[in-house]
Amino acid sequence: MSLTRKIIMVCLLMAGLLTACNGSEVSSQKNSSATNSPQMVLVPSGEFTMGSDSGGDSEKPVHKVYLDAFYIDKYEVTNGNYAECVGAGKCTAPSEKKPFTRDSYYGNAEYNDYPVIYVDWTQAKTYCEWRGGRLPTEAEWEKAARGTDGRTYPWGNEFDGPKGNFCDKNCTFDWANKNYDDGYAYTAPFGSYPSGASSYGAMDMAGNVWEWVSSEYKPYPYKADDGREDLTSIRHIKVTRGGSWSVSGSSSVSAPFRVRNSKYHRSIILGFRCVRLP
Repeated sequence: MSLTRKIIMVCLLMAGLLTACNGSEVSSQKNSSATNSPQMVLVPSGEFTMGSDSGGDSEKPVHKVYLDAFYIDKYEVTNGNYAECVGAGKCTAPSEKKPFTRDSYYGNAEYNDYPVIYVDWTQAKTYCEWRGGRLPTEAEWEKAARGTDGRTYPWGNEFDGPKGNFCDKNCTFDWANKNYDDGYAYTAPFGSYPSGASSYGAMDMAGNVWEWVSSEYKPYPYKADDGREDLTSIRHIKVTRGGSWSVSGSSSVSAPFRVRNSKYHRSIILGFRCVRLP
């Protein structure tokens, strides 16, 4: 074997080794129809603490939940991501292309990196399945946001306004918290708050837009086999998580906070992200 060929083989082996060792962050390309698949981060298997004793009744009781490993989108699904599915003829367009907060949004390349909004639960589910994944369960979403140490926010236990997009001094609502400046009045492009990442590297899990999860809204403790994860159920009340740019209270962007919505609901403050199994 020539020296040149040996060098080439060593380089290929090293490239493969580096790829294998960097498994905590991957593309969602596996079994995907998308050509520009978003990055995903790995959430390892194991137990985590779900719920909060200091939150509302819907967050109680605090309990342990075991989950198998999964990948979750590092960022919320963007206008650009979603438009690819619409262009492929597999997804339907958001119900509104121009929110009241801006002159244009979906379909304007200037906002391709901003979270898609005005999509209901079924549209979100369809997109994730087109990509070879699915919507996260409520438990998967919460673990990806708070890790295994029971923290209140993705970054820790203390609220820190500039680490997420919520209703701050830029927000035009009467309830805005003028003590903080997160840089945006409405939605922000993905990755705008790297210091607010969860322990697994997931971004924007506190604020920006509420996120659909697969789960039906039911009381705790969370049990995946009690019907809440039955995607064929005729019940239409689903869970949304994470808060949005429109909320000013620190509790609303906390990892355990839960909100119920009809699966037919579409909103200027509601988006989603996807998961898949390793």
